[in-house]
Amino acid sequence: MNPTLDVDRTVYATLTLMSVLVIYDGWADLKLLEILGVIVGPVFAMFLGHSFSAAMSRQVKYGRNLSNPERISIVRTEAPFLLLCVPPIVLVIALHLVGVSLSASINLVVWVGVASLGFWGGVAGRRAGLAGLRLAYAVFAGLLVGGVILVLQVLLQPGKVL
Repeated sequence: MNPTLDVDRTVYATLTLMSVLVIYDGWADLKLLEILGVIVGPVFAMFLGHSFSAAMSRQVKYGRNLSNPERISIVRTEAPFLLLCVPPIVLVIALHLVGVSLSASINLVVWVGVASLGFWGGVAGRRAGLAGLRLAYAVFAGLLVGGVILVLQVLLQPGKVL
């Protein structure tokens, strides 16, 4: 995969997953398997969306229907995107095994998402050749975007509209 695409897709998936997690209501009523479904669902939906989008784009570009090998190639190219749900799943399962409540686990996943956005801001900054204060600004930008998601959590009070 293209390194630029990796950062793009990772940040996009992180933001989407964080958004779903902070506005979902009813964590206390869910079991572990159901929570894993809430984590996998948005990532799988994005995988399907990217696969469909890529297929439609190529179909327009080629001016014809795609062959099965072309469709399989698209799915193979997009499939690594599904791995983005693995870290939050591992974190939730590990925390569950040591006795942390599922609600607290989800909160930690969201905070790890914020840290991840800061990390990816730093990765993007390094790949762009930034150093020093400018690199710090890139990290801060990622953290700031994550912070906006956290502010949404406070403002929306999961399950309630302002």
